[in-house]
Amino acid sequence: MLSRLIKWKWIVTSTICFVLLYTLPAAFFEQYYSNLLFQKIRMIMDNTFGKIPFSSIYIFFGVMLIIFLKWFLYFFKEKPEPFLTRVQSTLSFFGFMITLFFILWGFNYGRIPLEQKLNLKLTPLSDTQLTSEIDSTVFKLASIRKVLKKDTSSIPQIVFINKIEDNSRNALNATLKQLEYPFSEKIRTRFLLDDMLLIFNIGGQYSPYTGEGGVDDAVFYSKKPFYVVHEMAHGNGFTQEADCNFLAYMSCIQSSNNSFQYSAEFNYLLYLLNEISIRNHTTYLNLVEKFPLEIKHDLEAYKVHQSEHTFKSGFLGDAINHFFLKVMGIQEGIKNYDKMVLLIYAWKHPSNI
Repeated sequence: MLSRLIKWKWIVTSTICFVLLYTLPAAFFEQYYSNLLFQKIRMIMDNTFGKIPFSSIYIFFGVMLIIFLKWFLYFFKEKPEPFLTRVQSTLSFFGFMITLFFILWGFNYGRIPLEQKLNLKLTPLSDTQLTSEIDSTVFKLASIRKVLKKDTSSIPQIVFINKIEDNSRNALNATLKQLEYPFSEKIRTRFLLDDMLLIFNIGGQYSPYTGEGGVDDAVFYSKKPFYVVHEMAHGNGFTQEADCNFLAYMSCIQSSNNSFQYSAEFNYLLYLLNEISIRNHTTYLNLVEKFPLEIKHDLEAYKVHQSEHTFKSGFLGDAINHFFLKVMGIQEGIKNYDKMVLLIYAWKHPSNI
């Protein structure tokens, strides 16, 4: 009996991890994992993989490729072991990776929700509230843009990527300190090859196995600060996509860096416009028509950029991400990203909720 249990140990431990995630109270994960054990893990990651002069995500992908090739040869070798033995070995590997995922980062999915910690009361926005929020966001965006560029031509890309990793880390750390959350002073998020992630409609990715975030270098330049902070938020133990979007917005908008402020408002505007377009496309067109010329130019430049970096394979990334989020207890799946609008609105307008 014991030998059988040892043989299936990783499948058993991965199952136990899911059981713990679904049954233990959020306060337990917050106190003993997110604020204690995970902080020790974070420190180890920062002082190992974080010291490598290139993205450690490449190492992870390389190792996974070698393992896959070895598995393929093993599974289909000329004189294979019994089929059930091969299946058991494959399931054990997945069980090991799942167990490691939970230990290194995944148990953060069970922590206390951000809106609960911040006492944010989320309610759906009316059409009037949504339209008003779009107008105020465009006004702020235009004001920030005038500081960055005096005319309506494109803002230089260097404005957004100059010292972006250090500036992103500092902006997020200031926000987490303000909210009384622990944070890493050495966390890394680095740029990956063009379209390496965007081919699957993914702009950024956090790797729990290396403790590092990666952002596709082909992400539209004015969105990059927001994306880098988003992945750093994941690295500090925040799992919900909406929470990381909210922290990215809050960090960038409170930064003294005008390019970060612009990135926050531009990303927020895109989410707002997507929501109003879904509700009433005519209203959306009428709103955009009234935007300042420079904002129209920026939105058009973004639209052109998107068309050049959108691939038919994008649905695979959406499908996998949606399934993963639902398995981890986020029932709305990829729609969780859109929840950032409610979080930001509740934070900006506490008296109106």
